Amino acid sequence: MFKGKLHKYERLLKEYSDLLDYVSIHAPSDSTISHVTDQSHRKIALACLEKLIVLASRIGCRRVVFHGFHPITRLDSIREMRSLRDKALQNCAMGVKSLNELCHKSEVTLCLENINACARLDRLYYLVFSASPFDLLDAVEKLDSEAFRLCFDVAHAYHTCNFVHENPKMSKVLRFSELSVEAFYKIIARHVDIIHLTDAKGAVGAKNTEHLPPKKGEINFRRIMKAILKNNFGGPIVLEMDELDFNNALSMARSRDYLLGLLANLPSQKD
Repeated sequence: MFKGKLHKYERLLKEYSDLLDYVSIHAPSDSTISHVTDQSHRKIALACLEKLIVLASRIGCRRVVFHGFHPITRLDSIREMRSLRDKALQNCAMGVKSLNELCHKSEVTLCLENINACARLDRLYYLVFSASPFDLLDAVEKLDSEAFRLCFDVAHAYHTCNFVHENPKMSKVLRFSELSVEAFYKIIARHVDIIHLTDAKGAVGAKNTEHLPPKKGEINFRRIMKAILKNNFGGPIVLEMDELDFNNALSMARSRDYLLGLLANLPSQKD
């Protein structure tokens, strides 16, 4: 069934290719190649990534964004969470290395996305790997591959910074105590190849707290856009938000116009 869906999307993308400046592929959000306790889940996630890399090469897409978190349902000992984080990093590295040759052959880059430290799906989950900028740097160092880069998600970074502020003991796992979204980005900026830009509020990723249009949450977009410009980011910025009407994408269009207006009024980095 998944194979059939891929062919369907490929046909649609080719049909509208003349109208598209950039295509972004994102692996299923609940899929993670870093799962420590469920190897079946991890193998399925890896197989999915492999198929998406092939699809990306067929439609001229240069990047595939994926998740590398490991979920737990309660905050246990700091030592146990650190151990799970280290194992998740190892799984992430092994998974990406197994796809490295295919990425080079297909001219596709895998981009690991920073995730929320805490997310509410069917229940509350704590994600002990890839929420921290230092986890991302560990992955970059361990892989040392031109086919591996990072995706910076502004809303996820906002949630994570708030979560650590509200849960100080988690600073020992995530390796920071007080951090702004702009500082988060600065830590990883030279490894970032794609940005997801949406608004957010609070400390927990959930349906009504993330993927919000700008000005519907709490993020200061003027500050984050200044930080992005200051670090000379030249890749794509994807407005990843929920829509009431997918046929018209009004939230996307309004957000694009708002951000273009904001950028036009920001001082030049030469000033």
